[in-house]
Order: sequence, then structure tokens, then C-alpha cells
Amino acid sequence: MSAPRIDALCRQHILPGRPRPALPERELHGMLMGFADLVFQHGGRYWVLDYKTNHLGQDAAAYGAGALAQAMLEHRYDVQAALYLLALHRLLHSRLGAAYDPQKQLGGALYFFLRGLDGEAAGMQVLQPSLDLLEGLEALLDDRAEEPQEMQP
Repeated sequence: MSAPRIDALCRQHILPGRPRPALPERELHGMLMGFADLVFQHGGRYWVLDYKTNHLGQDAAAYGAGALAQAMLEHRYDVQAALYLLALHRLLHSRLGAAYDPQKQLGGALYFFLRGLDGEAAGMQVLQPSLDLLEGLEALLDDRAEEPQEMQP
């Protein structure tokens, strides 16, 4: 999968208009090898949750909504969340089939900054799923699947 194409989709659909570093191929590769900390169902919706231990400051004020969003972008957790949501979306589609309705059943991605538990955002950054983002990522996967595979000697 192309890091610049994934980067462009995430910039368009997750916290749009906010600056963030470019996504290097090696960082994307690391994210593709990672694991979500928790997937759970609550209220008929499925969520992915990832715990973060980032130190953003000395007191609760350092863990406000703006600071959490900035940390998400600086560390490119936006891309990680997009990949986790895509994986969950595909899993639900394969398991539930025609009964799966992402608008009703896909909750989103929760990033729990543990050190910010006492902050105004209670340490939680919530990213709602964008079906346009998921469709764009699926199209990238489809493009990859259609690429000719290199022959092994």
C-alpha cells in the first residue's frame, strides 16, 4: 500500500486541515504489523480502543481535547486508527455479511491517553468512522490485489 495515498486519505478524513508530519513508508509498514489493544461491542456498536502512555505535560491541562488531537497527528495515530477501523470494518463485513450496517454498527476508534485521565477530555480521543475513508482504503487494497505479482525463481 502506498504511504502517500494513505496519508492523503487520512489528511482528508481525520482531523482535516490540521498539520501533521508526512507519513514515511517505514512507519506505515510498522503500523501494518501492529495490533489493536482492544476491540469491543457496546450498545450494538463495535469499537477499537488503543491505550497510549504519551507524556504530554505535567498536569491535567496538558491533556485537553486540543492536546490529544495534536498528539494523534504528531505520532500519526490517525493513520493507525484508520487501519484499525478498516480491519474492524472488514472483519464485521465478513462475519455479519448482509446484516452488517457500518453506519449503525461501526462505532469508531478510541485512543485512551492514560496519563490524561484527570484532564478535561478524560484522556480519550474519539475518532468517528468515515465511510468515505474506509471506501478509499479498500480501493487501495483492491488496487494492490490487482497488481501483477513478481515471479519467484
